[in-house]
Amino acid sequence: MNNGSNCKICGKELFGKQALYCSITCKNLVHQSYPAQKKRGLERKLRLVKMLGGKCSRCGYSANLSALAFHHLSGKEIKLDARSLSNRKIDPILKEVAKCKLLCHNCHAELHNPDLDLAKLSIEPTALTTELRPLVGID
Repeated sequence: MNNGSNCKICGKELFGKQALYCSITCKNLVHQSYPAQKKRGLERKLRLVKMLGGKCSRCGYSANLSALAFHHLSGKEIKLDARSLSNRKIDPILKEVAKCKLLCHNCHAELHNPDLDLAKLSIEPTALTTELRPLVGID
């Protein structure tokens, strides 16, 4: 089945149904390493962001991938964070993204916290900082 090929990591001869790696250990050195997970998560997020139009559906922001978030319109089954995007199978992710719209983090925060609109708060914004003291010893 493998036509006498060798493991892509350690070079050992492959047997049976082994196609690229001789063991889970060798496979995980490639697929489960932190750099591989990070790359996979970013690639998937970029693909999903493009799928949803590539910009905030509310204000049009599109400058930075990390500033865009998936807002669930209905029930959330899985979280669409970097870890989930890198480690889950793509079909459940696509199913979840279909229930979302793309928002920048500012619009997402405003949507989830309309009661914190500074223009509508009954206290002055400066009142929020009156109890803060300067940090001593920090330059």
